[in-house]
Amino acid sequence: MEIIGSVLVSLAQSILFYGKNIGISMLLFEIVLNAVVITILYKKNKIKNKAGFLLLIPIILLSSTYLIFANKTFYTANFFIIMLLNILMFAILVNKKKYFKNHLLDTFGLITNTFKEYKEGINYTKEKSKKYISKNNQVQKEKIKRITKSVLIVLGVVGVVLILLISADKVFANLFTGIGNLFKNINIIATFSFVIRIAIIIIVYVLFLSLLFRLQKNDNKEEKECKKTNNKDSFTIKMLLIALNVVYFIFCIIQLELLAKIKISESFDYASYARTGFFQLMFVSLINFVIILISNKYNEKIVKILNSLLIVFTTIIAISSMYRMYMYEMEYGLTYLRLFVYLILITEIIAFIPVMIHIFNKNFDFIKWSFIICIGAYCIVNYMNLEQIIVSRNINRTSSRPIDYKYIYRISSADSYEIIKERLQKEDITAKEKLHILNIIQKLADTSEELSWQEFNISKFELQKDNIDMQKLYNDIEETKEQIENEEKINQILSNDAKKYIYQETINDDETYFVEQLDTAMGTAKWKIEKLTENLKKYNVISTIEVPTPSKIKFFANGLGFLEKPTNIYCEKSELLITHDSGKTFETIEFPDGVFTLSDPNRKRVERLL
Repeated sequence: MEIIGSVLVSLAQSILFYGKNIGISMLLFEIVLNAVVITILYKKNKIKNKAGFLLLIPIILLSSTYLIFANKTFYTANFFIIMLLNILMFAILVNKKKYFKNHLLDTFGLITNTFKEYKEGINYTKEKSKKYISKNNQVQKEKIKRITKSVLIVLGVVGVVLILLISADKVFANLFTGIGNLFKNINIIATFSFVIRIAIIIIVYVLFLSLLFRLQKNDNKEEKECKKTNNKDSFTIKMLLIALNVVYFIFCIIQLELLAKIKISESFDYASYARTGFFQLMFVSLINFVIILISNKYNEKIVKILNSLLIVFTTIIAISSMYRMYMYEMEYGLTYLRLFVYLILITEIIAFIPVMIHIFNKNFDFIKWSFIICIGAYCIVNYMNLEQIIVSRNINRTSSRPIDYKYIYRISSADSYEIIKERLQKEDITAKEKLHILNIIQKLADTSEELSWQEFNISKFELQKDNIDMQKLYNDIEETKEQIENEEKINQILSNDAKKYIYQETINDDETYFVEQLDTAMGTAKWKIEKLTENLKKYNVISTIEVPTPSKIKFFANGLGFLEKPTNIYCEKSELLITHDSGKTFETIEFPDGVFTLSDPNRKRVERLL
């Protein structure tokens, strides 16, 4: 039974995982693995503590994350945690009820012994194989001899005949040319991969078989009573706890006062305050946790009271740390590290509850409840879709600092696709922000690939189902880039320091004209006529013209404009040109006496006539 189970598990891991990304395969593998182990333990009557089956809940939950989410934040960690939870569950199942720390020690022993005594599985397989062969040896021996003799005779005679026929007829010989090519076309990489795959199957088979033997040989040692603690060092512990509580009391008072203020000083704002103190406070809270566990060995009332106060102050410090991180996050945005900080501290605060109970009840198994809290928190975090939370908070936050789209691009996967797509539809989105989002969608679409049944994942499937039009996406990206270039040109035009214009006038909301003098030489000038339209959203270069240096220009609504073009630098005579297309083309206006100047004293009368 053990051999059959080991073969099933080793083949299952090869079929489900080898050369594939993990998807639904993890959940399927867990079903096969646990079905094999639990069946064998039931058959052998080795299950002593059914409470271990409760660990199937986090195992199934964590295995299902590979099916539901595309983000790879917990991709590697979950694999090892699931395997450890499996071994812990097996260790609890085959042992009688005891303190949880002893189950943890049993798990560690189970892992180490499995690797140390792996040869037992090899020897067991050899023995079973020999028995099977020897059982049928009498019959099989004669058959093997007869078959071998027949094969050798056939190969010898047919071989000689083939050689003679090949040498006699070239056409017949061509039928066998492909045989030589078979050896030339062998794929070395594929062959090497196949060898590696077989090796992995064998290793998994041997180790799993060794694990099954370890589970069945569990000796169920009785739990030893804890030795009484020597109280000769209790004075040192009391002094340490008193000193720490006094320091923390003063520190907490200062924290409560500082956190109530908007700013600490003109040069030290909340963001700097949060960044400079947060990690120190987090490590202090972890140190306090260890001190509480060590000092609680001394079963004295004063130690219990001091430990309780230490938990209260540590909780205040942890809350202060979270608030500091919140201030920092509001300024600089949310990241995985900052979000993990929140989650770790919240878990730590909750984990203090069983520790507090243990302080006043020595028999309370606080390690078990702390483990339940931690593994429960870990499962919740896995299902919170952290990537979606981070992307949503960063995209929608209000801050003077720009959104870090480089970070969002780096962490984005199919899990946050819907959030990113929704942001693209918002009316207040800028062109630069739109370009960032389009690039993220392009990355998701480019990395999307056909999934095998082992790799099936709901988030990736939903992305593929959206069927993104790549050509349209590329066009949108190019159009957005052009829009950004136009906006930059507009900003440059609107900046008084950027250029010096000889003419600049806003006619209405849809027409603003700029005339830039590019060059002057020998009494002539080169002008560039520029125009802003659509409420200063669209920029156009209308034309570039050469005119005498003293020329003047004037625009009106609907593209109407006039150009005074002197015939010489003294402006004694001028031509009057008119444009109806914002300066793209000009036509000369003919007057009875042949000349006209906008500088003429009678200019107003002429303008009225026009």
